[in-house]
Formats: sequence, C-alpha cells, structure tokens
Amino acid sequence: MVTFTVFSNYPVSHKLKLTTEQKKAINLVLRFKEGACTSLAAKVFELAISRMEYFDNLEDYVLIPIPASTRERHRQRFESFCSELAFRLLIEDGFQAIRIEHDREQQKGRSQRDISGLVFDPAYFEGRDILLIDDVLTTGRSFTLVKRELEKLGANSVTGIFLAKTV
Repeated sequence: MVTFTVFSNYPVSHKLKLTTEQKKAINLVLRFKEGACTSLAAKVFELAISRMEYFDNLEDYVLIPIPASTRERHRQRFESFCSELAFRLLIEDGFQAIRIEHDREQQKGRSQRDISGLVFDPAYFEGRDILLIDDVLTTGRSFTLVKRELEKLGANSVTGIFLAKTV
C-alpha cells in the first residue's frame, strides 16, 4: 500500500503544545473539511506531489477523492478542489468516478467500515493509475476498502495522498 501525507494532524483532544506551523496545518485541514481553502489545498497538494520522485510521470493518472459520508459533504469538500488540482497536475478529474448512492453515517473511529452505498464507474479505473485523495489518514481503513474495489475494477495502481495523517 502506497500512501503519502503532507502534514501531521493532532486531534484537539490530545491537548498538546503545538507550534504555530502545526496549528496552521490543523486549521487548513479543518477548513478543507468544510469546503473552504480549496485553492490553497490544491496548491499544497500540487507542490507536495510535484516534489515527490515517486510521481515522475502523472500522464496516465486519474484523480479520485475518497467519498465523504454524505453527498453534500462530498460535493462541498471535493468538487471544486478536484477540478483545480486535476487542472494543476494536468490529469483527469475523477470526481464523478465514485458516486454516493445514499448518505451514510460518519464512519470515522469505527472499527467496522464498509463501502456500501457507493457506486463505482468502471470506465474511470480499468487500466488506469489512480491518485486517491482525502483529507485525513487515520487508520487507513477507508483507503484500503476503496483501493481494493478499484483494483477489482481493473486499476493498474492506486496511490493515496492525504492532506494530513493523524498522529
């Protein structure tokens, strides 16, 4: 499993003394979750990806977000972000590749997660390299479930990149 993260995420419950930079990163993550800071988040992802030797050639990649729990949250968080980031990276915008058929309850922190309620459009995946993006990587369970489904549907590779990883 290949994943990359840009920042570390420190849950508020940890009550740690954080640096100004750590606080700024947490604020960006929280604002991104609300659908704000789209351009800034796209720029951060673009800079991070462009500096990784792993991504020497993005020509065949398609950018796909891991779906949020509701259609509205998903649209709010990812629609314009994916459009802008795909444009910046010169890759296909796969925002429409996974559709939320019905809103699901939030699954963060639950040991049993599933991808029921999601509809995958195989045309985006077969024979393609997927750049699967999301806001925060905590356990990696959502990433793993979606990655396995994309591989079943014929994706060549699935690489995850996240704005932050929970510490």
